[in-house]
Amino acid sequence: MDVGLNSGQLALRDSVRDVLRTECPPGVARQAMTDPERWRTVWKTVVDLGWTELAGPGEGDEGSFGRVDLAVVLEECGAAIAPIPLLSSIGLAAGALRVAGSAVGEVLDTIGGGVVAALAAHPPGCRLPGVPMTLQGGRLHGRAIAVAGLPRADLIVTLASSSDGPVAAVVRVGDGVAVHTTECTDPAQPVADVEIDAEPVVTAPVDVESALATPLLAAAADLVGVADAALARSIEHAKSRQQFGKPIGAFQGIKHALADNYVAVERARSLTYAAAARLDDPATSPAAGWTAAALAKAAAAEAAVGCARTGVQVHGALGQTWEHDMHLYLRHAWQGAATLGDSRALYHAVGRRAAGGAQ
Repeated sequence: MDVGLNSGQLALRDSVRDVLRTECPPGVARQAMTDPERWRTVWKTVVDLGWTELAGPGEGDEGSFGRVDLAVVLEECGAAIAPIPLLSSIGLAAGALRVAGSAVGEVLDTIGGGVVAALAAHPPGCRLPGVPMTLQGGRLHGRAIAVAGLPRADLIVTLASSSDGPVAAVVRVGDGVAVHTTECTDPAQPVADVEIDAEPVVTAPVDVESALATPLLAAAADLVGVADAALARSIEHAKSRQQFGKPIGAFQGIKHALADNYVAVERARSLTYAAAARLDDPATSPAAGWTAAALAKAAAAEAAVGCARTGVQVHGALGQTWEHDMHLYLRHAWQGAATLGDSRALYHAVGRRAAGGAQ
């Protein structure tokens, strides 16, 4: 299994990075925290450039996109803390539909065309994503919490239990869909709770673990980008800020913390791209794919929160101010770390599986 990026993926990464550097500097995320419409300008650029076409599953044909391509783009968006619903649309919502077959092809095409979608997969009272809805009598019923990107979404993808087993279901935001806005750590990336009592647009049988694996991977890639960017800013400041006649990065308390952050970022990145490669491999079982994605998400969340916290400490009083960008990374890291399950819950679930279900 090759987990390295090929020339096309490297070119894709560089192209996305260049566009975001020009169109979406960190100040855009700060503006989006107070202006709920600020994201639309960047979103139009993203759609026009075809990034949303990553919603479609890759089948190995020329021009198709796999999970590695998805991870490449989402990592760069995380590094830019871009306040756009790309993660929620093509990573979480479309990611869950990738395993649902041809029945959802039209929905994936719609998301690929720029329609914003969100994934409702977190049942109330649960620390991990699961099946929050019930499909009965042709109607979808249930409630999900902390749905990333929901306030901006036109479509909701969710998982539901039915008499024939678990299904992926898609509903339009409108009648029968009650969106409850909630306070969030990162207002530039709003979340909301949802109650649904509506007829779905389409349903398709899915394996729950397979449906959740790509969303977990997508969330991990976004967090790897956040971690890497926060670390890079900390290193730059540690090299330029002087105390007692030398750069503060020369002091053990700082350089050791940054070295630990570097190890955490590289571990998370390796796990994320290994998981992407495994999910692109048709020989990977649903259980193995979910485990790889869950480990990547857990490691990426730890790295992102750790790097952002260290960044605030390295910048000192400067890092506490609204005008500085570091709090934007910390907000994004905190919120992303809770998406689809926190690290402790994911590690516990993987550990129980490795132990054969032992308590």
